[in-house]
Amino acid sequence: MSIGHSHHISMRSPNYEVTKRFYTEILGFPIVGEFEGRNVVFIDIGGTTIELGKGDVEAGEPPKSGLMHLAFEVDDVDATYEELRAKGVEFTIEPRTPFGDLRIAFFRDPDGNDLELFKSPTYTWK
Repeated sequence: MSIGHSHHISMRSPNYEVTKRFYTEILGFPIVGEFEGRNVVFIDIGGTTIELGKGDVEAGEPPKSGLMHLAFEVDDVDATYEELRAKGVEFTIEPRTPFGDLRIAFFRDPDGNDLELFKSPTYTWK
């Protein structure tokens, strides 16, 4: 298993455009990546990257915002998934490729925080 480093920290905002402008225009951090056609940008905040996404709101629920997950870049999502499962880690999302060359899987730490295994030759900016 090879977890190299954190890749990004994901945040969701119900005020996506306002929050995006805050980080990029007010604080001056650069956008270093994005998922084309989606309300998601990756912003380098000085050695750490945040993934800022538009918050989804279910009917009758308050807007969801805040920390979504911490992503770890790995050499091989499937191999790391198998190694962690063998150690008793339960996954909430098994390895999948939602689009392009992006390969992901999700699990939780003991406190319930979402953690992601992440691999993509295209969506990397380290």
